[in-house]
Amino acid sequence: MSECYCDYDPAEFYHSEKRKARKQHKCDECDGVIQSGERYEHVRAKWEGDVGTYDTCARCLDLREFIMAHVPCVCWAHGNMIEDCIEAAQELAHETDGLLFGAYRRKVLIERAKM
Repeated sequence: MSECYCDYDPAEFYHSEKRKARKQHKCDECDGVIQSGERYEHVRAKWEGDVGTYDTCARCLDLREFIMAHVPCVCWAHGNMIEDCIEAAQELAHETDGLLFGAYRRKVLIERAKM
């Protein structure tokens, strides 16, 4: 298996935790609402001296986890994760039956939740 190479600098620190929302938040990936009581991922990280925080809803996490389970190397960035995951699925769709369908299915669920 070849090494995975992503063309960006890694974070100086990266802390990720799953939380249950006590109040409403906005997902930094799809711009949808994370409702009170919903599970989400909260990330605190530092790149090039700047600390950032990112909240990701359960639907966007499902897309990322699906792609990472089926694609050997996925390069994604906060704020662009959906597009990066769909692109990774498109690149390997010819090798893996159902990969692109599964990715698009999850993207539709993300879009529907925003309505």
